[in-house]
Amino acid sequence: MRLAFLYFLLLSGLFISAQSDSISKARKIIPYLTPTFLIGSGLYINYTQTSLSKQNLQQKILTKYPNVNTNLDDYLPFIPIGQMYLGKAIGLKSKNNYFNQTKNLFISQLFTSIVTHTLKRTTQITRPDGTPHSFPSGHTSMAFSSASTLFYEYKTNHPVFAASGFLFASTTGGLRVLNNRHWVSDVLVGAGVAIFITHLVYHFEPLKKFNPFKSKEQKTPKSFY
Repeated sequence: MRLAFLYFLLLSGLFISAQSDSISKARKIIPYLTPTFLIGSGLYINYTQTSLSKQNLQQKILTKYPNVNTNLDDYLPFIPIGQMYLGKAIGLKSKNNYFNQTKNLFISQLFTSIVTHTLKRTTQITRPDGTPHSFPSGHTSMAFSSASTLFYEYKTNHPVFAASGFLFASTTGGLRVLNNRHWVSDVLVGAGVAIFITHLVYHFEPLKKFNPFKSKEQKTPKSFY
């Protein structure tokens, strides 16, 4: 019942955002398809008692890959951030300047973290290794927030570079499962939440006009030489 209600809320959000014109509808819905699928799949895996349950999937994965033990997943979420600034430094055309990139990254990470840690403490789901606060994966949500920010900054002019961050984000999520720190459902929902929130940040552009550096530049008298 809980799963059906959550699914209803997710799908309702998609249809509310659509408009009468069919092309406009498609353009508005497409960015929400991936996070909806990820969150919906994660919720299903988390609550189902079928062969696709999180326990069954975890057992199958760890049986096939029993000896993975690495802390690489602690560092991979930062790579897309480095890519974003590196791209700007080497002259790739991005959507924003350094300040606005940083501002959007901060807002995306902040709200993703708030949602992720609120869910962790309200759901009280135990990790596969027996420790608390499993659902959703914080490492994964951070990684996908970083990758999504990179994507929105460079997707128009450098689509391959823009999408490359998702490789590191996906690897982060995979390692969280292989290290037995998270269920598959934790990773899927963490990724979906991050992608959804980052899209909203770039759609609404909060604090768009806030740039103290720009205001200082405007106050500086222009030279006539």
